[in-house]
Amino acid sequence: MHDLRAKLRAATADDHRRTEAGFAAFLDDLPDSYGDFLQAQAMAFPAVGQALARQLDWPCWAARWQDLLADLLELGRKAPRAVTLAPATGPAEALGMAYVLEGSRLGSAMLLPRIPADLPRAYLQGGRDRAPWQLLQQRLEAAGPEAEHAAIAGARTAFRAFRRAAETQSGAHRLIAAHPDLAPLESGV
Repeated sequence: MHDLRAKLRAATADDHRRTEAGFAAFLDDLPDSYGDFLQAQAMAFPAVGQALARQLDWPCWAARWQDLLADLLELGRKAPRAVTLAPATGPAEALGMAYVLEGSRLGSAMLLPRIPADLPRAYLQGGRDRAPWQLLQQRLEAAGPEAEHAAIAGARTAFRAFRRAAETQSGAHRLIAAHPDLAPLESGV
């Protein structure tokens, strides 16, 4: 039996670990860094969602993107410019990208208890909805072995987009922390 989910997990384990590490620093300085965390997410999330949407009917990402925008707005922040990402070249690559987005949804549910209740949490609360993950599992099970390489490439592309966003926003966060007089100039990133 071809288990694409297991192959994706194994092939991208290092990408996943490095991406999580890039976002972990934001969570060490809560609640002050929460807006920066959300902005880093907002740099990658729409880029990945749009890149996969051209090849895969996956409306799940759009509603979660709206939740992320609403949380940023509630914090008085703007959505930053998204990282540049080429569209998926086919459905299998897009499926790999969806694997990363839906994996981040599951991770959100685990982060939610760490976020103070007085902060906007709609984006993270989306992690409680398991239906998109279950749909993804069905699609991964239906994909044949020929989808493996493209799906792995798509997942790695998505992880890189999130890492790049975390690195960019982390640099801005450190700069503002070192020079608080720059904070009023912040307009996203």
